[in-house]
Amino acid sequence: MFSRVLTHEIRNILREKMYLFFLIYPVVLLALSLWLVPYLRVNVNDLSANIFIMMLILMTSFIYGAITGFTLLDDQDDHVLFALRVTPVKLNYYVTIKLLVSYLFGFIATLIVLMITNFLNAQLIDLLLIAILSSLQAPLIALIVNAFASNKVEGFVVMKGSGLILLVPIAALFINHWTETLLGIVPGFWVAKMISIILIPNDYLFNIYGYFGFGITINLFYIYVLYKIYLNRITRN
Repeated sequence: MFSRVLTHEIRNILREKMYLFFLIYPVVLLALSLWLVPYLRVNVNDLSANIFIMMLILMTSFIYGAITGFTLLDDQDDHVLFALRVTPVKLNYYVTIKLLVSYLFGFIATLIVLMITNFLNAQLIDLLLIAILSSLQAPLIALIVNAFASNKVEGFVVMKGSGLILLVPIAALFINHWTETLLGIVPGFWVAKMISIILIPNDYLFNIYGYFGFGITINLFYIYVLYKIYLNRITRN
């Protein structure tokens, strides 16, 4: 079943130019970063380079989440989700597999970015933890788009609004006080703090494993809630 859903997902991506653009976009960003980050460090300042590095890491999984979000909307428009109700395949099982596929794509892509760029001078275990947590944005974004949008037009609006998940965590580079926990409601904040610890050594409220633990808990909570909202919406239709 997993291989069938994976094949179906790849076919959906290959048949749409927009999805192919989304796939190429991380490669373009990766290539750009190899030139831009050293340039910013030499000609501007380290802070600008650190902000770009953080955005690069966060955006990688975000893009794969957007792809899955729109392919789920395609499935809805093509009545694939409705057809599943009269087959032995459970709807929630199909959706779960698609979310897992988006997570795996996001994880692999994020890890590749971390390893090729080597912007984060850290141990392999720390890079793996960052990739594990950052990649949860893929199913999260996919669910945000589908929980609050019923077509692609609405999906684009929701996706742009969810871009705040990428912008707010930038504050992680500037806040090292208990007040930072107020931003903890933003899922991407926790992985941003993990990145900050490596980029800017300082006195932080938690260590990298503490931020990872809180981040996993909060991201999985949001995914669970959005998953329930989405399934309730599509089963009512």
